[in-house]
Amino acid sequence: MPPRYKKLFSWFLLLLLGLFMLFILPQMIKVQLYPTNLRLVPGQQLQFSLKKPFSIYLAADRPDGITGINGRTKIEKGQSGHCSEVMVTSEREGNGYIEIRFLGLPIRRVNFEIVKMPEIIPGGHAIGVLVAAKGVIVSGHLPVRDDQGREFYPAKEAGIKVGDLIIAINGQTIRRLSELDSLIKSEAEKSSTLMLRVVRGGKTLDLEITPVKKVDRERGIISYLLGLYVEDPAAGVGTLTYYNPQSRQYGALGHKILGFGHSEVSLVNGKIVAARITGITHGNRGEPGEKIGIFSGHSDIIGDIFANTEIGIFGTLYTDLNNLYYPQPIPVSTISEVKSGPAEILTVLSGDVIRRFSIEIQKVYHQSNLRDKGMVIKVTDPELLLKTGGIIQGMSGSPIIQNGKLVGAVTHVFVNDPTRGYGVFAEWMLQMEKNLQKRSERDAS
Repeated sequence: MPPRYKKLFSWFLLLLLGLFMLFILPQMIKVQLYPTNLRLVPGQQLQFSLKKPFSIYLAADRPDGITGINGRTKIEKGQSGHCSEVMVTSEREGNGYIEIRFLGLPIRRVNFEIVKMPEIIPGGHAIGVLVAAKGVIVSGHLPVRDDQGREFYPAKEAGIKVGDLIIAINGQTIRRLSELDSLIKSEAEKSSTLMLRVVRGGKTLDLEITPVKKVDRERGIISYLLGLYVEDPAAGVGTLTYYNPQSRQYGALGHKILGFGHSEVSLVNGKIVAARITGITHGNRGEPGEKIGIFSGHSDIIGDIFANTEIGIFGTLYTDLNNLYYPQPIPVSTISEVKSGPAEILTVLSGDVIRRFSIEIQKVYHQSNLRDKGMVIKVTDPELLLKTGGIIQGMSGSPIIQNGKLVGAVTHVFVNDPTRGYGVFAEWMLQMEKNLQKRSERDAS
């Protein structure tokens, strides 16, 4: 090819690339941002629009209130065709879809469900989370040595596993972690072996263990070692997100509870208890703050826990939930209704008094699958910033409300910017509750 033709060809390629970048690439990005599944509420308005060479195909059989526009031509229900713009304003429940096409070829389908969302009572209440109402959690094994220097792994050899809940020794119930050493010593002095009652995956096991006797002759102390690391079953303080009066179920935290070494935690015997916030550790860049709370663990139990999921814990509440700001149920927002802009959160900073604070939803990710990070939020309330520095530990689960609807819950803080963090969509939490209920019914049948 002569040099001048090569130059013309190069200019032609640059022109095509420029046209692609100017007209096609922005449309392609827009198409990719459309979710594959979309939930709307009756009366909600939503618009789809694309420019050539993209188009939107509408099927003739679709719910009322879905209209297409192609130039000056309107495509009403009962008609099918390609459009440059589609307006959804359905007042009735139903299912439909639109098909995105490029040069007439289908490249993406957006399915939408028009449905009335449930109404809930928002939370904001401070709660303590108990992995179990009694016992201690096994978080690891360690070697122990007897007086002759021999090494043993008594717990591992007895079949005790990380994550097990030890609830009794020789029939003596373990109420709290501080009782464990004295109980082991008193029972080991009576017998060379101990019988540990362990809960694992919802099943109760009795495991025999031989403790290793250790004598500290200098201090005159005799101890009996099991070779275990254990933790208190109290997983800390969090926030209740909502109560569903229809199902008597609640959702809280907005994220999964993890144990020692980020291991899975069984909450088969878990409980939530009413908590009181007694102090606040201020958050700073690189140093997340936290709520300091107290709860009894027995007398203040308000509900059980039947699931520990990626988007929160769920269970049954024993009593009705009251909220001063929202005494009547409010609707749950669909993801498609959540917008960037002002919102509020409900949380407790002192005692058990719920307060409302202003935030801004900065970014919304229109997800099609259950995930815990659906939006980016920023604390804008001067009082909350002064007292906490922004989002702190224990605030997880604080309900996010926008335009009178529950849109989500606070989940994570940005370590390098405590004024900002993530929120999970309330729609996903309600969907998870529904999925868990179906699974429970299936297992029972």
